[in-house]
Amino acid sequence: HITPEKFYVEACDDGADDVLAIDRVSTEVTLTVKKDVPPSAVTRPIYGILGTIRLVAGTYLIVITKKKKVGEIFSHAIWKATDFDILSYKKTMLHLTDIQLQDNKVFLSMLNHVLSVDGFYFSTTYDLTHTLQRLANTSPEFQEMSLLERADPRFVWNGHLLREFAAQPEIHRFAMPVMHGFITMHSCSINGKCFDWLLISRRSCFRAGVRYYVRGIDSEGHAANFVETEQIVHYRGSKASFVQTRGSIPFFWSQRPNLKYKPKPQISKSVNHMDGFQRHFDSQIISYGKQMIVNLVNQKGSEKPLEQTFAKMVNSMANGMVRYIAFDFHKECSRMRWDRLQILMDQLTEQQDEFSYFLVDSDGKIVTHNCMDCLDRTNVIQSLLARRSLQAQLQRLGVLHVGQRIEEQADFEKIYKNAWADNANACAKQYAGTGALKTDYTTGKRTQWGLIMDGWNSLIRYYKNNFSDGFRQDAIDLFLGNYSVDEVEPASPLHDKKDWKFLALPIIMVVAFSMCIICLLMAG
Repeated sequence: HITPEKFYVEACDDGADDVLAIDRVSTEVTLTVKKDVPPSAVTRPIYGILGTIRLVAGTYLIVITKKKKVGEIFSHAIWKATDFDILSYKKTMLHLTDIQLQDNKVFLSMLNHVLSVDGFYFSTTYDLTHTLQRLANTSPEFQEMSLLERADPRFVWNGHLLREFAAQPEIHRFAMPVMHGFITMHSCSINGKCFDWLLISRRSCFRAGVRYYVRGIDSEGHAANFVETEQIVHYRGSKASFVQTRGSIPFFWSQRPNLKYKPKPQISKSVNHMDGFQRHFDSQIISYGKQMIVNLVNQKGSEKPLEQTFAKMVNSMANGMVRYIAFDFHKECSRMRWDRLQILMDQLTEQQDEFSYFLVDSDGKIVTHNCMDCLDRTNVIQSLLARRSLQAQLQRLGVLHVGQRIEEQADFEKIYKNAWADNANACAKQYAGTGALKTDYTTGKRTQWGLIMDGWNSLIRYYKNNFSDGFRQDAIDLFLGNYSVDEVEPASPLHDKKDWKFLALPIIMVVAFSMCIICLLMAG
């Protein structure tokens, strides 16, 4: 309910009388009741509060205006937020200069850009940010906490937007953690036995960004573009889960766009890599236990130093909890020789069997991956490892008969492959700006059409990486609170005086192109 003085957010659960009152002048947030909402208020339905953010014009409230049901996890509804609205606390913009108005517009377009990227999910009753295994190892106090308090901060994408709400426990019910990534759910049947199969990818909000702008780790040990992927099987009350993680190679390196198709990775020479590296794996071991690193980068060319440094650092860390395998994906599988992936699978078999998987009443450990472009290659390998785990789970739960293989179950295999391809596409769009490459392999066979689509996506990635990813990176940093708009800041970071050289090239190109066209038209 909107009035000139306040926003009133009314809870619509049965029997709820709570109303959140947000003062548009003082920005104070208090709890009140339905009868306090003025009848003159303009009313509209919303599905949740994403949070608040300060821009040049003052504070804004971001709300979810459309949602779509993805399905249910253990009878908890899971929703995808599909549309948002950004509402200004201020009633006019008359207090702003023209430049401030322009800046405010740019910041708003950044927020709208982040919100337009598909993949925001929430539930009002279930904790989406934790794996089944983490949820099974919790204390009674944890169960009592609000969803916001107990959520894993790595996967709460509106954590920064909700910081004002987090400070007031009495209003936590109105503050929903929203995750970014991918969720798909399918009811499947094999041998006449029905089970639910789910795939959840959680994208970390620490060191998140676009393809070439964030690489490696930060001083806290957070790897760039870290994603935790969990595959869940639910059959007759038994729940099994298999977890894999992926992220950028965890030391200090960068790969800035420079108009080359593939910029050369630069390993930082001035810092102590071991500190951040050690931090990264300490937190991985706390979260996931034993680690098996699968490094899929090229072992020659510009990626070679990354592989060598990684192997050297794992050796010098000498931690029995961490093992390392390097597999040159592009070399081994060149010319569409996808059967060679079996070499890697054979190397991982023993380790994967030792890690097992999490069954709700037995104890599983977790496989973790690391890779450079933590996308297309990784998705192929992850889907193969997840299939091996699923095979074991379905046999143990009695869905598959002895000797039966998942690959032979045509209907399920189709669902499985499409879901993993959708997962790759969702992660790729969020990070590289286009769909994933090699998804035709995940969905079955590597095809000529797949190669053409890869070429098209590569072209679009090249353009975006060089010309529009700066804006996308800034937008993510604004949304996640890595950059805060200062209302009193005299010089705006958006006004960068461009050198004449920046204008010279486009002008020369336009003249050259025009001449070329004229010559073609007047060839005689």
